[in-house]
Amino acid sequence: MKKKIFGGLGLRLFILTQVFTTLIVLATGFFAIEINRKALLRRRQPTIGIGQVKRALENMRIEVLIGGVVACLSGVALTFAITKPLKKLIEGVQSAAVGDFTKIIDVPSQYEFSQLVDAYNQMLSSLKKSEEHLRKVFYAADDAIMTTDREGRVTLWSESSERMFGYGKNQIVGKDLSTLHSPKMKPDFIRIMQESAMKKGRWQGEIVYSNNKGHAFDGWCVMTTLTEETGEIVGYLSVVRDMTEKKQMEMQLIQADKMASLGELAAGVAHEINNPLSGILSNAEFLQEEIPEESEERQEEIREIIENSQRIKTIVQDLLNFSRQRDSKTYTTLDISAVIASSLNLTEHQINLDRIKIIKEIGETLPFVKGSFNQLEQVFINLLSNARYALNQKYPSPHEDKTLLIRTDQVEGDGRKYVRIEFIDRGIGIPEESMDKVLNPFFTTKEQGQGTGLGLSISFNIIQEHNGAIRFESKEGEYTKVTVDLPVYEEDIENDE
Repeated sequence: MKKKIFGGLGLRLFILTQVFTTLIVLATGFFAIEINRKALLRRRQPTIGIGQVKRALENMRIEVLIGGVVACLSGVALTFAITKPLKKLIEGVQSAAVGDFTKIIDVPSQYEFSQLVDAYNQMLSSLKKSEEHLRKVFYAADDAIMTTDREGRVTLWSESSERMFGYGKNQIVGKDLSTLHSPKMKPDFIRIMQESAMKKGRWQGEIVYSNNKGHAFDGWCVMTTLTEETGEIVGYLSVVRDMTEKKQMEMQLIQADKMASLGELAAGVAHEINNPLSGILSNAEFLQEEIPEESEERQEEIREIIENSQRIKTIVQDLLNFSRQRDSKTYTTLDISAVIASSLNLTEHQINLDRIKIIKEIGETLPFVKGSFNQLEQVFINLLSNARYALNQKYPSPHEDKTLLIRTDQVEGDGRKYVRIEFIDRGIGIPEESMDKVLNPFFTTKEQGQGTGLGLSISFNIIQEHNGAIRFESKEGEYTKVTVDLPVYEEDIENDE
């Protein structure tokens, strides 16, 4: 674009110079006329009329005064035209200096400062976009981002920090960074972090933090220095990552390894028990044949030995089935009643010790389902374990309402038939805010060490693989009802028809 050689600013300066020159000339002329007027009056020449001279001089004086007034008004207008946009520009710069990038300056294009104001508005727009981009980055980050001054006081607090710790910007900015640390941490640990960051450029390590509710959690912190162009350290940048989920996964891997070892041990113990158990059962049956039938008391004792041995044998077999590694995709036709009975056999001892009453309403003519016996048994054992925990939490000692109802039925839905299994306990229930999280991996309402939070998520996946559904209904402090629907084996439906 071709530049203007003689722009508006040059033109106005030219006019201003001409006005100033004119004023000087007029002032000089006024002074000269005044002197001549006095001289004429003293001479009183007959050829010149005094009245005429006086009138002429008076007219000149008026004209000079009018010119002076116009010149003054022009100067005032010019000054206003310069100071008005300049004042707006100063106010805009002051607002931007405190972080307000919204104050756009509106100046008519004919003003000399219009180009400067346009440049300022463009700069302000760029700063606003950069600030918005930085805010989006801070908001999108999962890690908490914060800065502190050299004394360790928080100067910047990202929205991700607010989500992680629960403190708002107004609550934490200006406070010491150690406010976020758990009381377990040393009081001077911030100083150790800062000294290491100054020497090596960064410090990183694990810290136990505490949120605004006082709950402690493990975090991985990386602290780096903030320096000026001169190399002077003016503060520190800290980035914190919540390690809770990672810790839970590590604990779960350890627990899974323990459970795998325990499964192998249980299988080995079960095999070892089977051998002497078979001998006991065989000898008991032999003795039963040797004892005369009329000896009722001894016959009753032998029958008790045989019944208890058979019970032990069933439990051992169920334990072997549960610990046995099988292809989860190998499904067979199953009687749900048998799966429930096997699950109860494995948990009945603990349930009886806790004085929990089992109420069974299991149909005798339920149709078969197709699935994995071991996997469905695992689901039912998980549900029995959860019900047992909920009842023990509500009733630590025996109580008439310390009951668990197991009910089965055949239902229809979505154009097909299902076998429905319901587990209803009168335990502590599930809080309403936790109902939508019960199937999440690692989520648990149990106390530390009482559960891993994987039982229900695994159960959900198993039921889904069986093309079934699992639903939860609960009221905190009153009851929990878990409903499992499994599709009826199709060949059974055809046979029924």
